[in-house]
Amino acid sequence: MAAAPMPLDYVLLIGQGRSGTNFLLSLLDQSAATHCRNEPDQLDSSAFARLSEFRFFVGDEPRLRELFEPAVRRAAACVGPRDHMAEVEKDWLRSARRRPGYFFLRQRYRIVERLIRRRKPMDGKELAFPSWMVKAEQLERSLHVFKLNAAVGLGAWALAARPEARVLHIVRHPGGFAKSWLKRWVRGEGGMQRGQGNADRLSDEERLREIARRDPRWAALLGDVDAMGRAEGELWWWRYVNEALHEAGRTRPRYTRVLYEELARDPEGASRGVYRACGLQWDEAIATRVRAIAAGAEKIARAWKEELEPGLVATVEKVLHGSAMEHWWPEAGGAHAAA
Repeated sequence: MAAAPMPLDYVLLIGQGRSGTNFLLSLLDQSAATHCRNEPDQLDSSAFARLSEFRFFVGDEPRLRELFEPAVRRAAACVGPRDHMAEVEKDWLRSARRRPGYFFLRQRYRIVERLIRRRKPMDGKELAFPSWMVKAEQLERSLHVFKLNAAVGLGAWALAARPEARVLHIVRHPGGFAKSWLKRWVRGEGGMQRGQGNADRLSDEERLREIARRDPRWAALLGDVDAMGRAEGELWWWRYVNEALHEAGRTRPRYTRVLYEELARDPEGASRGVYRACGLQWDEAIATRVRAIAAGAEKIARAWKEELEPGLVATVEKVLHGSAMEHWWPEAGGAHAAA
């Protein structure tokens, strides 16, 4: 009889988009012991894409139980076009193979892009690491970090059904989230098309209607979804993702909440706490790289206070009012006062 596979050590890094998930993933990538995956669920052909129907809501739990472990194991052995190419030596990378290995992988993705022009390279397929590049056993034993934007359904389920799973939950003040969302998705800065939104199966309005259908308390909170403006709808979705995930995890020891503003204000101290929660070693070399990556982050975290127009500030206050998250940012002193 074949031996049972070794349990994987992994983290689901979850936050609403535009909330610092990329920032936190980069900080975790400074450890030699981590294998970081960036949005593996958003690829056309990937292990986590098979779980996409459970990203926000879990209906068929037996089916998720069947699919989840194989998806995690497959994703742990792969690399994708959205992943950050490791800038530090890793325990699981063969000596002197990191740079040529990632160069080889980049060329493979570019070839696919040229051959299949209808596919965006960032939405392509994940690839198994070539054996000449990695040490398979060490890769399996590393801490696998899967960044999954807004995956509240998967995160809440894993906390209850997979006690070995760690969940890192990063939350950004809704004012900061709104500023970043406007810049990227509405004003079209950073190369994004004006008015473009996330490519989810459900539209913004459909997601809110589904929340209301599933939970009478949320139905009362949301009120008339059709009467909401686009920004208000996004902010209510922000509240649901973060409030529901925190509620699922707040009493569980393998859940860790990280405030983006704390990470920006004290990147070394906050990162050290995250490393401790993940069972990772910390040293001065990591601290030095963390400080360099976080340079200017505090200024970015504060920018919304001066830049949001008053009407949107009022919407931020309206959505946050009555939430358990309302007092997570005492230094803000209330959105109106801060703005």
